[in-house]
Amino acid sequence: MKIMKQLLMMCLIINITPVSAMAISSLMLANADDQAGILTLDNTDNITYFLKTSVSKVEIKNNQIIKTPYTRKNLDRWQIATKPSKLVIEPNMVKDIQIESICGNKCDRTVDQVFQIHIQPVSYSNEGEEQSNISMLFGFAPYYIIPAKESKVEYQASYDGKNITAKNSGNTMLTLLIDQCKNNVQEESNKKPALCKTTFTLLAGRTRILHLPKELQRDNLDVIMLNHDETFKEEITLTQGE
Repeated sequence: MKIMKQLLMMCLIINITPVSAMAISSLMLANADDQAGILTLDNTDNITYFLKTSVSKVEIKNNQIIKTPYTRKNLDRWQIATKPSKLVIEPNMVKDIQIESICGNKCDRTVDQVFQIHIQPVSYSNEGEEQSNISMLFGFAPYYIIPAKESKVEYQASYDGKNITAKNSGNTMLTLLIDQCKNNVQEESNKKPALCKTTFTLLAGRTRILHLPKELQRDNLDVIMLNHDETFKEEITLTQGE
């Protein structure tokens, strides 16, 4: 009887678990312009969503990611603000969230300024319309980065055959691009294409162990290092065990 109850509960969970039909334009947005950054939300669902936004400042301390939520208590230290902070997106509608810099000349642009934008649903009701809380089980938390005015790139990387250990000791984020698509022999059309490309993001001040999918593991690994706007681009070869 106990097993039957467990199976019944599992079936109920499967039946009520929604598939979110809300999409966002980016989960990692770097904006070096003085103009506001923009995140675009696209509601392809058949219900209306009411969303609220909030911001956390992201800092790297002792290789740990420290997130400090923006609240009224630290209002004097806010560097960015979202506009609007609350929005309603009706079915088949697209809306933008603008991210504006509000610190003026007080902004520190010697290093990347990193934030996380939390976009969360809240209950919403309208006359003649009822919305189940179950359908609100989604949320986004993209990173928003204001890059350093001048990129000073410093990094170290090693490779053990399965993982890359990468340290970003510079002042700006780096992207590690591994692209082996040109070297792969084209497979038969009825077969699923093999994984041949991947990217990793490394924030300034971070050391990460990056696990490579088996399809990309090589004795000698070609890696392209890029900054946010690709004004820095360097191709390196990592040798297993070095």
